[in-house]
Amino acid sequence: MSRERIYLVGTPEGEQRLVRALTRELAVWYVSQGKYTVRPAKQDDLIEQLSKGVEIETVKNDAQQ
Repeated sequence: MSRERIYLVGTPEGEQRLVRALTRELAVWYVSQGKYTVRPAKQDDLIEQLSKGVEIETVKNDAQQ
């Protein structure tokens, strides 16, 4: 028996999508493909963003489990 659920995922653009997935994180990942980029920050990235006032955000441990 599948443990998948159907999630309603809303995008920043206001679009709403129904996605069948094992977890809500996978549903969000599926919808966000191609909309975001991610890579390790380089030293110059840190200097540039911190000088603009961008704060470093930390994912809480329970969200990473």
